Amino acid sequence: MSTLVRTFRKAAIERRRLYLDYSCWLADTETLVDLQVTVSPFTEDEPIAITSAFPDPGYKKLVFYASGGVPNTDYVISTVVRTNEGQVKKDDIGLRVTP
Repeated sequence: MSTLVRTFRKAAIERRRLYLDYSCWLADTETLVDLQVTVSPFTEDEPIAITSAFPDPGYKKLVFYASGGVPNTDYVISTVVRTNEGQVKKDDIGLRVTP
């Protein structure tokens, strides 16, 4: 298990925006080109739903929205980004869903 970059909290009813800035990791001409997101554990009755986007014209930042989830459950959102220069980076973010 890898170290969590950060842990966030959200109520089960909320749609929460989460933001990652990769600009300090990327070279000046390098951009994000691909993203994969997985969530664990999978809670079938009330899963976490993730939608994502690259919000800046330079493609160096990532924003995604998390909604749903089972109250009093800790989730790990794993992101894997790829760049136009072939780098791959994985980050794990904690999400605690509250009632």
